[in-house]
Amino acid sequence: MNQTSVVDYLVVSDINAITKQEVINSLVTNLDEMDYLISKDVFLHDVLEREKKLPTYIGHEIGLPHNQSDGVKSSTVTIGRLAQPVQWTEDGDEVNTVILISVPKKNEDNLHLRILSKLARWLMHEEFRDEVRSLGEDVLIDVLNQKVKEDLE
Repeated sequence: MNQTSVVDYLVVSDINAITKQEVINSLVTNLDEMDYLISKDVFLHDVLEREKKLPTYIGHEIGLPHNQSDGVKSSTVTIGRLAQPVQWTEDGDEVNTVILISVPKKNEDNLHLRILSKLARWLMHEEFRDEVRSLGEDVLIDVLNQKVKEDLE
């Protein structure tokens, strides 16, 4: 866990799952075990309902589920690295990386949209996508924190 002024970044590697729901459940369970959630069930339900409405596949084998939820205690971005690709959309798009944004429902300044915007901008760059997939967990967290710091300067 590495705290910034706005959000904590977490990395979970080698997730063994065969469905999108299993991936999301694994990431939510990790957040719950690390005490970032008020209610695992509420947050899991909220994320899965959001995915039903509009899948969060963004290309480049990346899923970007996100939600503001009463089940969230502290804002986080959790990067999940999958042991094998998982189908993310009904069209057959697969992901090998999932980035879960979790934000309390009551937050200031549309935090989840600001985080989503920053991540989308960074993920447009192949170099950053490669770093997300290959850097060691602690190094990746340091890179993310540095990027946030640069954005604030």
